[in-house]
Amino acid sequence: MTQVIVGVFDSFQDAETAVSRLVASGLNRTDMEMHAADQAGAPGDVALADARPLTVTTEEAGVFGKIEHFFSNMFGADDRPEEVGHYQEAVRRGGALLTVTVADEAHVGMVRSTMHEAGAVDVDERAAQWKSNGYTGFDATAKAYTPDEVIADRKAFAVTRESLDVGKREVETGGVRVYSRSTETPVSESVNLREAHATIERRPVDRIATAEDLKEGSVEIRETAEHAVVAKTAHVIEEVVVGREATEHTETINETLRGTDVEVERVGASAAGLEPAESELPRGVPSANESMIKTPTKSA
Repeated sequence: MTQVIVGVFDSFQDAETAVSRLVASGLNRTDMEMHAADQAGAPGDVALADARPLTVTTEEAGVFGKIEHFFSNMFGADDRPEEVGHYQEAVRRGGALLTVTVADEAHVGMVRSTMHEAGAVDVDERAAQWKSNGYTGFDATAKAYTPDEVIADRKAFAVTRESLDVGKREVETGGVRVYSRSTETPVSESVNLREAHATIERRPVDRIATAEDLKEGSVEIRETAEHAVVAKTAHVIEEVVVGREATEHTETINETLRGTDVEVERVGASAAGLEPAESELPRGVPSANESMIKTPTKSA
């Protein structure tokens, strides 16, 4: 079943980039059409990059008539989605419209992603932004934007947010160093020592000497004394084990993140009635699956 994928770009150059990439991916250029108001010429001039002629009436002449005719052929004249007018409004505001006819469903995802990467915008978000500044729908009688009006219409204010990234790094917080040294401690210990001395005692006597008393002889008595003997024995009384133990704790980081917000304020029309409001801001490019119109289908 043939599907038609429609994308809106901020410039004709972005749409051409998408076409080049799609052709490089194997699609036929004859299956692609581009519509854009040529800002270099008069408003309403057409820049077309399609090889398929469009059959239009005289009333439909011009880029907006061709876009109208394209969607009329696709949806009919009575039951068309609201975004058809948004596409025409995007072209009026300096954008470009690219349509790609895809015969092989396997190529649909590739076409969508290629358009998004080339700069396709979300037409629904753009329309919501236009509506916040007074847009009520496409007016076929309204003039196309001038280059200056296009620049003013797309003036952007950045919306920023700071993010908090909490990481971890290891730092030295100190440590211990263990030494082993010899020590000397004076001690005092008491010990009882025994001494044996020879004693001589002379006692006066008066008796008759006997033969035994007249014999010669000698007796030797040895004197003794105890001396203190010192011996030292080393005993292990304690062991100091050196190691490292890891512990964890949770620390709460309190920070203030800065950012900027953009407020859109509706202001009255200027005296000339042509200048867009200063607060009219572009919405930015959405995700790929939101940047295109829902792909309508038609018989191959």
